[in-house]
Amino acid sequence: MDSCWRGEREGRGLQGRLRSGALVWLVFSSGMAVMGLEMTASRLIAPYFGSTLSVWTSLIGLVLIFLTAGYYLGGAVADRHPSRSLLGMLVMLAGAVTLLVPLAARSVLEAAWSLTPRVGLLASSLVGTFALFCIPMLLLGCVCPFAMKLSIRDLGRTGRASARIYAVSALGSVVGTFLPALVMIDRWGVRRSIMAFGVLLLAAGLLFSARLRFLPLASAVLLLLVPLPPLLSAEGVIAQDESSYNYLQVAEVGDARVLIVDWGAFSYYCPGSFRTHQYFDYLLLAPLLRLEPPGEWLRDVLIVGLGSGTTAKQITQAYGPLSIDGIEIDPAIVELGRRHFDMTEPNLRVHVTDGRAFLGHCGRQYDWVVVDAYQGSDIPFHLTTQEFFQQIRKCLRPGGVLSINIAWWDADAPQLLRRVAATVRTAFPSVYAITGISRQSGAVLLAGPEDTSPDCLLSNAAAVAHDGLLEIADEMLQQGPPDIRPTEGLGPPFTDDRAPVAKIADRCYRRLRERMYTAEREAVGSRRVGEAGGRALSD
Repeated sequence: MDSCWRGEREGRGLQGRLRSGALVWLVFSSGMAVMGLEMTASRLIAPYFGSTLSVWTSLIGLVLIFLTAGYYLGGAVADRHPSRSLLGMLVMLAGAVTLLVPLAARSVLEAAWSLTPRVGLLASSLVGTFALFCIPMLLLGCVCPFAMKLSIRDLGRTGRASARIYAVSALGSVVGTFLPALVMIDRWGVRRSIMAFGVLLLAAGLLFSARLRFLPLASAVLLLLVPLPPLLSAEGVIAQDESSYNYLQVAEVGDARVLIVDWGAFSYYCPGSFRTHQYFDYLLLAPLLRLEPPGEWLRDVLIVGLGSGTTAKQITQAYGPLSIDGIEIDPAIVELGRRHFDMTEPNLRVHVTDGRAFLGHCGRQYDWVVVDAYQGSDIPFHLTTQEFFQQIRKCLRPGGVLSINIAWWDADAPQLLRRVAATVRTAFPSVYAITGISRQSGAVLLAGPEDTSPDCLLSNAAAVAHDGLLEIADEMLQQGPPDIRPTEGLGPPFTDDRAPVAKIADRCYRRLRERMYTAEREAVGSRRVGEAGGRALSD
């Protein structure tokens, strides 16, 4: 009799530990999913709305609002219906909706982006984020107060029980913060990573509920096998990838290949052609500004923002096999460059790291530095500051020159160009701006020692004896678009302590996206008018 009683008591004890462990795993999984979804959401919406400060603000703010509402709702529901099955169902429902988010993302984000001209970038990104993540985040916010209600049996231990719940949830959030960036996105992509968090929530809810009638819901895992269309529509796409930093597509445009990073062109390659007729061509002019021909002093080049090797290829073709160090922070871009952009120059050494971090420990000097890291809406402020350009100056040999691509520039938005030029002038005595390249191609800054001058362009290009380079230099001297001029009237420089690059980029990004949206609408309208006219003629 005693042995039977002990066995029954041990069985109940084991069952209690299993139930408690299932609750801990549910809380841990929910905390992991909250931060995992927030981290991956930023990459999901970036191809449409960029990674600007306002977009991050809308994302973080909305997630906090969802969680706040979930905390309140979870506590209220738990007081009325403190049921394990109900909590398990809430988590499984959050998992099922999370699995659907990547399938609906393209349609939802395109609809939200279409609102940008009327409501602005911040409001339209709020709409897209709200539509995709409101339900799963709200449900996940219910978990902690609900779990606390179920775990508190002894009123004298409420502090310990609540501390345990929140500690487990916070630990899950820590894992959910690091896991997407370090492991999941690189291996599975952004959308598959989001779906993986949905599977995690389904499994945790099913384990916690321990009810076989919920098994059919687990069949939603089969959504993982559904092929996902490209997140952004683009013609001629031959390859795509989702890295921790960017959504990447390689598209064929005529005879050329273009690397599309999020929504903007980043690298260009046309076999057998030297010129791109974009800003890349004008980055090549910096060595021609010095009094001495490049052949007398140019040996080592550093490119910060290598991309898929467009500039490295042009430098090698124009100036010969110089020693080139290329810095690119996104390894996926490097891989696409090698596979699709013939980035195989033997004189190019690729370093996958941050540009400023490399400058801090490179331990060598260069004759020419190219900075092409401002493409897109996510301009790294630490690569625009006075301290950064002084660091470049220290890594240059006497008389060294600098080329910079300014991503945002047009006649109506010169702020970024002026502020970066003012910053460069704190480290280089001579700074020239090349503008009027194209409305999509931005502007270029060239900097060097005091004796640099555009008057040397043509003679030095002739000394280099490369037809393409000579054509670009001759184009500059004709004073037609594009044109080159000294910088003046610039404004205060950026510093590590104060660099409002994100605000300037926000305004420029919104203006450019509005212009692109308007052009698309006009093109659609023109097609419809043409079709209507054709039908009228046929009638």
